Amino acid sequence: MKKKNIILIIFAVLISFIAIVFIMNIDKEYQDDENTLYSINIGDTKLRFQRYDYSMGQNQIVGVEKSTNNGKTYEKLTDEPIIVSMEPKFIFLSEKLGFAISKPNLNKSNGYMGVKVTQDGGNTFIDSKINYDNSNIEFLTVEDVPYYEKDLLKLHCSIYQVKEDNTGYEDIPLIFMSDDNGLTWNLDLKS
Repeated sequence: MKKKNIILIIFAVLISFIAIVFIMNIDKEYQDDENTLYSINIGDTKLRFQRYDYSMGQNQIVGVEKSTNNGKTYEKLTDEPIIVSMEPKFIFLSEKLGFAISKPNLNKSNGYMGVKVTQDGGNTFIDSKINYDNSNIEFLTVEDVPYYEKDLLKLHCSIYQVKEDNTGYEDIPLIFMSDDNGLTWNLDLKS
């Protein structure tokens, strides 16, 4: 084989290798890192809740970030990062509607604060209001993130209270519904 042919073959192999690497990286989805607490792809957009720091012992400072290039780069969206416990729950139900459950057990004395909602894709978060009155409990446990059931936005919670016959305690499941995209939650009396 002539020296000229060998050089052409090496050049062709090199060009093919570069083309393959380039093509493989075009649609590559970059992996989240250890500070990513939740991420989801919605269409061509990737949203994630990202931990920025730790705060006051058992809390984390988090915010929402958005990528439109498969996670290669992110834009910080959250105007003011939010504080969540070490056991938070997160979900985006659409590109605009998302929730951060800052802790699973919500205290009656502070109005069951802890469910935060964003209706603008993570720029701002508002504390949801849970309308529930039960003199037998101090805590309401958020069992899961909000979800849609037959176009109704719902939230699965539970309480732990003394049984009616005073023979011990029992877990009672509760379903709350929201008709204002998570700003307020009312007990679903049908469930």
